[in-house]
Amino acid sequence: MTNLHTKMKHKIAQMEILGLAIVVVLMLVAAIFVIRFSVFKEPADYRKGFVSSELASNMINAFLKTTAQDCSQLTMTELLQDCAQAQSIRCRGETPACSYVQAAAGSIFEKTLNKWNMRYEFKAYVDMDRPLIRLGEACRAEKKSRIFPIPISGATMQAKLDICG
Repeated sequence: MTNLHTKMKHKIAQMEILGLAIVVVLMLVAAIFVIRFSVFKEPADYRKGFVSSELASNMINAFLKTTAQDCSQLTMTELLQDCAQAQSIRCRGETPACSYVQAAAGSIFEKTLNKWNMRYEFKAYVDMDRPLIRLGEACRAEKKSRIFPIPISGATMQAKLDICG
């Protein structure tokens, strides 16, 4: 009887150890799931809106301060002012200021925003319904915009850059 009793105790002890092993394995699997879905979760993209807004502001600010090398060393702001008013400045011999600014903006945005796969719309206007310069496509969804006023005689011209996203 003692022999049978000892064997039964061993079997019961083995079953308890197996039960404990199963509990430990289940806890490890649960811990792996918790780590997988909480620790390695994609961080919330709170900065995206701020970055797009700052990018729009910095891009348009830098563009307006850019000097046209082959247009009497005038800035893009000065060329836009002429575009909205007198249209007397000619760049590269015969190119009107509006055409020059549009080509320069297209080149700059092509080498930056397009290369970064960012959709945008750039407008320069006195009357929003009739922009003097327009590049890119209108944003269909959310956008971050920056508008810079450009003083002209009797009105204010606006230069606006929308970064879509």
